[in-house]
This record gives sequence, C-alpha cells and structure tokens, in this order.
Amino acid sequence: MRKVSLDSVRTGMTLAKSIFGSNGQVLLKAGVEIKPQYLTYLKQLGINQIYIQDSRMGDIEVNDIITDETRREAHSLVSDIMNDIQMGTSKSTSKKKGINLRDNDIVKAVSQIIEELLENKELTAQLQDLRTLNEYVFAHSVNCCVLATLVGVKMNLNNENLKLLSTGTLLHDIGMAAVPEAIINKSGNLTEEEYESIKRHPIYGYEMFKNTSIFDSRAGAIILQHHERFQGQGYPQGLKDQKIYYLAQIAGVVDVYDALTSVRPYRNAYQPHEAVEMLASWGQTNFNLEILKYFLTCIAAYPIGTHVLLSNKESGLVIANNSELTLRPVVRIIYVGEDLAPHPSPYDLDLSKHLNLTITKVLE
Repeated sequence: MRKVSLDSVRTGMTLAKSIFGSNGQVLLKAGVEIKPQYLTYLKQLGINQIYIQDSRMGDIEVNDIITDETRREAHSLVSDIMNDIQMGTSKSTSKKKGINLRDNDIVKAVSQIIEELLENKELTAQLQDLRTLNEYVFAHSVNCCVLATLVGVKMNLNNENLKLLSTGTLLHDIGMAAVPEAIINKSGNLTEEEYESIKRHPIYGYEMFKNTSIFDSRAGAIILQHHERFQGQGYPQGLKDQKIYYLAQIAGVVDVYDALTSVRPYRNAYQPHEAVEMLASWGQTNFNLEILKYFLTCIAAYPIGTHVLLSNKESGLVIANNSELTLRPVVRIIYVGEDLAPHPSPYDLDLSKHLNLTITKVLE
C-alpha cells in the first residue's frame, strides 16, 4: 500500500485503507475499486490523500502503531466531549458535567492506547490518519496522544507518567471548543483579536479539565503549556526552558508536527520529511533537543510507499525505515529518471549503507 494525493488517483485503483467519519462510521471501505463519484465525495470532505494498493509492494506489510478500532473509539470520544462542551447535552447544560460524563471513557481510551503502544514500541509511525477538514481538532487530538505516548514509551517513562502524558495530550485541545468555529476555520489571516482568542484555548482547556473527577495538575500542565516554547516565545505564559513541564514539552513537539502534516483551511499539508526537517531546524529555539531526538526516532520521514527520486536519478518506493536514520530509508528502485522509465534491473537499496546517495525529491 502507498499514500497518494487525490489528484493522482485514477478510477480503477483499489483503496488500501478504510476511511472513517468522526463517529467511527466507514465512509469508504478498504478493498473497494475507486469510482469517479468516490473522488468527488472525498474532495467535498476535504480529504486530499488516500492509501491505494500497489502490486509492486505486495510483499510489504504496513501496520499502524495502534489498531483502527482504538483510534476510531478515541476519535469519537474526543468528538463527543467537544460537542458536549459546545452545545451542552440533554443530561446537563453544564460544561463541567459534559466532560465528567465521560471520565471513565477517557481512562479506558488512555489505557488501551498505552497497552497497544507498549506492544508496538519498536514501530515508527508510517501511516497518517486520513481526516476531513471539519474533523481536524478531533483527529489531531488523538494523533498527538498516540505520538506523544509513543515518545514516552521510547523514553522508558513509567506507567504513571505515560498515563499523565496520554491523558493530557488526548485532551490538550478541548479548549478549542470555546473558540468560535469561524476563527478556527478561517482561511485568511487572523486579526489580532482573533489570534488572542486562539491563544486563550490552553487556559480554557485547563479550566475545563480542572472540573473533572480525573483532574491531575501534571496532566493539566500539558493542556496549559503545550504551546510554550523553549526560549519563551510561546503562550499563554511565555515560560522558558525547564519551567515548561517536561511532559508538556513532549506535547509541544507532537502538536507542531501533526499540525504541519495536516491540511488546514489556510494551507496544504507539509510532507512528513518536510515537517521533520522543519522541526530539526527549529531545535533548541523552540524545543528540548533531547525530546526532539526521541520524537524523530518515532516518525518515518519517508513513510512506506513514498515515491522518492535519488541523487543518481533513479527512483522508487520506500519499503522500510531505519529508526536511527529516519532520512535514509530502504528504497525499491523501479524507475530511471524523472520521466519514470522502467529500470532494467529493479533492486532494493538501503540508503543507510550508501551515504553517497541522497533523496532529492518526493514524486507523485
């Protein structure tokens, strides 16, 4: 399977990974043959990339670091919580009560995510969550939770800290429910007043979490501080260096990465390798370098199935990644030149063992 932009998809291709809605419903099931009306439907939803089957990678298995079921349940939970905050519920008009009704579900979701990641701690994140534009906040919260918890597992954090990290990152953006949707989904530049409203969402979220039965000040610090940056240029408190709670520092890294690799109303998504390079370049200015180093071992800069062009003008599909050298994957060479002439003798090339070669471009 490989991920391709919707503009590159042709009718007759086969969907390799199911696409789900905000409540876990299947929008398109894996295995279906792509039809023109499906492409129109996906474009209307704001989905610009999908996974398709590719016979050239029939021997390559790609697994998510958590199961689809766990991801869908967590996605639905965050969606329900934020809808309750925005609209109230039939059981209560209290924002406090709306979250309290789901405290047990939060604990259950966090425990399941931790359990699965402890079993898959050697994996790197290869697959991106396919999300519609209006599901960004929900899917972003779950993906940040998963990635942050994976970082925590790689750092050998104890179970207590993993629970704090997973809980805080799952709920880190609930304060966005108090920000007008017109501001969140605005395609143009924000006014100063609109930006100030956005900058208050960590405070809103912290206050909401404080009213739950599962409140812990350390998980609360993740919600409050995930936009703080290492040299004090973040918000809402302008904290510096070690004054930023270290679990919140992890949340800050994954929050930026997932935002960069997601489609937003005001820009297209960056490719994973572009986001990795941006994070690495910001380094100590924005993030703790030790945490950033661990994070980069969790992310496939070139996910399996990515079509890359090499400096020797050969190109092919990524079939494996090296967690210690994320920018140097294993590539199945199948073409010569940018005109994609078939290679006379296709072969697999491990870039970690051929340092004279580099990836120069990602191709569709």
